[in-house]
Amino acid sequence: MKWDLKSFFGGIIVGSALFSGIAIAAPAYPDVAEGTNTPFTYYFEGVPKSPSSDVQGIMYKNSVYVPIRFVAENLNKPVIYDAKTKSIFIGKLPVAKMYSKMEAVELVKKKYAGSLTPTHVVEYDHDDEKGHYVIQVYQTVVNNFQSGDSYTSTYGWFVVNPNTGEVKSLL
Repeated sequence: MKWDLKSFFGGIIVGSALFSGIAIAAPAYPDVAEGTNTPFTYYFEGVPKSPSSDVQGIMYKNSVYVPIRFVAENLNKPVIYDAKTKSIFIGKLPVAKMYSKMEAVELVKKKYAGSLTPTHVVEYDHDDEKGHYVIQVYQTVVNNFQSGDSYTSTYGWFVVNPNTGEVKSLL
């Protein structure tokens, strides 16, 4: 196969089209470089302390995000991270089984598995006034593929008791 100038420029155009999505997606991730350049000083009971340079906090959209282990340990509290449930425990562990938000989502998926399709999204929304997790189940329906118009079709809203794991419908 012979390569010519036409093939070369055709390859550049195709490559540019394929990789242009990376530039579009890049702003979706926060740029934290500015925040990491400024070390923060934390005060505990009036005593200034600074974490090591590899665990500095960051400033993003007028909020300071701090290294929780550094803060908890300076308050003389142990920190335990449970990767399975994506839970962070500061201080004492709960004496009774507590379901995490991720476990609550899985409980709803399991309970309604027979009636949910792969297009349904099951996600945590917020805690209600009783401290129960509110879970929404929905799907996005495209009603015009040419224009991309779509709407959200809610299957249901559910509450999960974090102490018992009981799932109840809000509707």
